Amino acid sequence: MIDMRQDDLPRAIGESAFFKAMVPEVRSALADHGRVVVHRHGELLFKPKEPATALFLVLEGVVEICREVEAGDGLRPVAYLGPGAVLGESKVITGTALKSQARFPEGGRTIQWSRPFILRLVYESRDFSLHYLQNIARRLEGTFASLDSRGTSNLGGMLDHFDLPTILQTVVEAGSAGVVEIRDKEGATFGAIHTRNRRVGPILCGTLSGEEAFIEIMVSPPPGGTFRFSAMPTQQETEESYHLQPLLFEAVRIEDEFKRFVGEVPQAAVLRHTGRLPEDESRISEQILRQVNARPSGWGAVADRLPYSKGRIALKVRDLLISEVLETEVPYRVSGTVERPA
Repeated sequence: MIDMRQDDLPRAIGESAFFKAMVPEVRSALADHGRVVVHRHGELLFKPKEPATALFLVLEGVVEICREVEAGDGLRPVAYLGPGAVLGESKVITGTALKSQARFPEGGRTIQWSRPFILRLVYESRDFSLHYLQNIARRLEGTFASLDSRGTSNLGGMLDHFDLPTILQTVVEAGSAGVVEIRDKEGATFGAIHTRNRRVGPILCGTLSGEEAFIEIMVSPPPGGTFRFSAMPTQQETEESYHLQPLLFEAVRIEDEFKRFVGEVPQAAVLRHTGRLPEDESRISEQILRQVNARPSGWGAVADRLPYSKGRIALKVRDLLISEVLETEVPYRVSGTVERPA
C-alpha cells in the first residue's frame, strides 16, 4: 500500500462525499486528529455488540458489511463499501452498540477518529454539526427508499473500486439467490451472472452465454462500469449451472495471457491467412480463418463476429500467429523469444 503523508489527509478527507461540503478549517481539524490504520487481509474493523468508539473513513480497500437479516440466519453480506465511504456515523454519536460486522477481505486502510473528538467537534463547530446532520438525514432517506423497494438490491458499486471475483465468491458461498448485473458507464447492461444454490448460471453478456460470457465479463469488463447484486425469489431449475471456482481459474488464466498479447498485437492490426492449415483443426480455429479469409481485419473485429469471448479469440489468434497460420501487419513478440517481423 502507498504511504500517506500527513499533508495528504485533507485531500483524502475532502474527496469523501461525507466531508466534501465542509469548510477547509473543519477538514484540517479532521486531518490533524485522524489516525491512519493499516488493516490486514481478513481483518475485522468492528463486530456486532461492540460499543461504537470511533468514526471510520475508508482510504483503501473494500469493506464487507455483514449483519443478521433474519433472526437465526447468522451474519450475511449486505453491502460492500469502497474508498471514501464513512462507517459508524450514527452509532459514534449515540454510543449504542454496533449491529453489523465490518471486515476487509483483501486488506485496506482507514482514517479513524475517536468518539470523544467527534462529540467535541459537534459541540464546537456549527459547520461540522450542520453537515453531519444533513448527511445522516440523507442516509436515513436512502434507507427508507431501500425498504420501500423491499431491499431487493443491496450490493453495488464501481468496478474500479471492487474486486468482482471476491464479490461473486461471497455471494455464492452465502447461498444467495439473485443476479449480479454489470453495466457500462452509460448505464447500459453489459452482462449478468445469476446465482443459486452456491452455483452460477445462466450467464449472459451481449450475444454470449455460459462460460464465454463469464470470461468476457471477467477479462474485458466495461471501463468505468458498475455492478449491482439483486436478491431474487427462488429461481426455476436450469440446466445452465456451473461451479464458480473452475470458471474463475480459467478466467484468471486467460486474463493474464490476454493482457500480454494485447500489448503485443493491437485489436485493429489486420490479420491475413498465410495459406497454412492449423494443426489443432479446432472449430474456433476454423471459424477464425473463415472470417479472416472473407474479410481481413483485426482480431477484435473477428471476436465481435464470433460466439466467443475476446480473451478466447485473442489467445487462439496468438497460437495461429506463432504457428504462422496467420500473419499481421505489425511486428509481434512471442513471450520469451526474439521478435518476429510481420
